[in-house]
Amino acid sequence: MTQSVRSAVGRLLPMIEGAASDVDRSGAVDASVIARLHDAGFFAMLRPKAFGGLEADPVEYLTVVRELSAACMSTGWMAGWLGVNTWHLSLFDEQAQEDVWGADPNTLVCESYAPTGRLERAGDGFRLSGRWSRCTGIGHASWLMAAAVLVGDDGAAQDFVVALVPHEDYTVESSWNSVGLRGIGAHDVVVSGAPVPRYRTFGWVSGEQRVVPGPLYRLPQPTMYIHTGTVPLIGAADRVLAALRPDASSPLSPVAMASSDVELSMRQIDGNIRALMDCARADAAPDTGLVLRSRRDQVLATDRAYDAIRTFMRHATGHAADDAVVERIWRDVQTARTHVASNVEQVLALVGRYSFGMEVDDILW
Repeated sequence: MTQSVRSAVGRLLPMIEGAASDVDRSGAVDASVIARLHDAGFFAMLRPKAFGGLEADPVEYLTVVRELSAACMSTGWMAGWLGVNTWHLSLFDEQAQEDVWGADPNTLVCESYAPTGRLERAGDGFRLSGRWSRCTGIGHASWLMAAAVLVGDDGAAQDFVVALVPHEDYTVESSWNSVGLRGIGAHDVVVSGAPVPRYRTFGWVSGEQRVVPGPLYRLPQPTMYIHTGTVPLIGAADRVLAALRPDASSPLSPVAMASSDVELSMRQIDGNIRALMDCARADAAPDTGLVLRSRRDQVLATDRAYDAIRTFMRHATGHAADDAVVERIWRDVQTARTHVASNVEQVLALVGRYSFGMEVDDILW
């Protein structure tokens, strides 16, 4: 089934690539493209089978995101995040999933995990207020998953909670006007005292343990997110490197080396995720070494993809690519690298601490 999805999405890639300049110019991915991705089964890849999903191998999902991003980075980035939010919703209470997907399994969910909201107890549930920025794809979603700090009666923080609210409980304020990734529609969202039933919340710190439907949903929680923030850059590197034909007599040319680095990065990512899935299938927690190795290889893949594109820019004399395309991709990559998942120094500092036997207590991002 996942191969069928990849083939169906592959047939859309020429159309998506042809529309990339319009997406950049208009600042939006057309709703018809999202509809066609639905028809292709892309947004079902990480959805539970109980709601008509495929529970696909995460490596297959990331491969499709990479290919979409090579065609149009805005489309790949936005679709990738909307799709991965499906994965997180699958960790919520089954009633919350029913609320979202019961009437329409194609319903999409937007998210913002910056804890800029405030959640207060109200009877058996909560009330949510706050403003969230960079809500990628909010214009195509009908629900919002928003991070908030749960505060007690004394005003002290008690937990970091993600709350799920329907579109009638939030207001979208148009704000996204970035240099790159112009089409992802990452606008601001405001919520003012919306009621949230307890079952529509997910506590990262002290949340109750729920039975999850399959191994895919037993992956460490950051895994899908950090990799979804990386493979679009790899797709962008694929796109520009394919346009440059290095001299066949110089197999160790900088461009050839850059291509090898990008391919090595993807192989490392694939291997790490397969190892994490092996743990999930065995219902065993991965050890810290594996989690940190996965995080290290992912963040270095971001850096290698960026370096590969810079190499292209330095050695692009006589290349076959459209200069406007290269310029757009360069802007997209600059914006993508600002995502929290791409913080190389932070991650390598953690890896270094672990390597020297020091305590590592925060590897969420």
